[in-house]
Amino acid sequence: MVYYDIHTHHLPVHPEDVAIVNCLVPVFGAGSRSEQAISRLNVGTGLFRSVGIHPWYIYNVEEQVAELKRQASFADVVAIGETGLDKGAQAPLDCQQEIFKASASFAENAGIFLIIHCVKAWDELIALKKELKPRVPWIIHGFRGNATLAGQLIRQGFYLSFGEHFNPGAVRKAWPGRLFAETDDREIDIRTVYRNLSASLDIRPEQFAGQIAENVRDILHFQL
Repeated sequence: MVYYDIHTHHLPVHPEDVAIVNCLVPVFGAGSRSEQAISRLNVGTGLFRSVGIHPWYIYNVEEQVAELKRQASFADVVAIGETGLDKGAQAPLDCQQEIFKASASFAENAGIFLIIHCVKAWDELIALKKELKPRVPWIIHGFRGNATLAGQLIRQGFYLSFGEHFNPGAVRKAWPGRLFAETDDREIDIRTVYRNLSASLDIRPEQFAGQIAENVRDILHFQL
């Protein structure tokens, strides 16, 4: 049974698991030792990367967007993000929206999915989706909202990814075809997340894992 961690800040507990490791721009700059280490680790393993400008860490829009564009073309990058809108962040919302639009454009051009961080800006996020009309999947990571919000987002075409903490009603709304699992920045095994989510759905872990594998294949342009 293969386990897929759609969004994590850590290397997987079990090397045979498939993980998409989040890399913040500009932390992974050109030729940095961190970037080189991730590239070496990716050889022959199930490690891939997402690259993004987090709304908490916006310093220089022009430079960060240029670096994101550069890294979006790397062979091991399978997603853009996390990027998003956060009304608790210091950066003004219009600045966050500028970076979000650039990130969404890079994802479209590369044909890879978008990982989204959203806090208290759901109306703005939905409006951006209606404006940009993306062809690639948009996945909201670490979703903790209720079933009502989950249903609204799914009707707008979003996918939801769940981690250590989640609302069981929202999980049921996303099941089966709009659901992913993640560890984010938590010290938790993706296998534990799988067990907890499958238990909330009252299904066998094997059935849950099979569906997640199918969902992952649907959003990726290559075969894992």
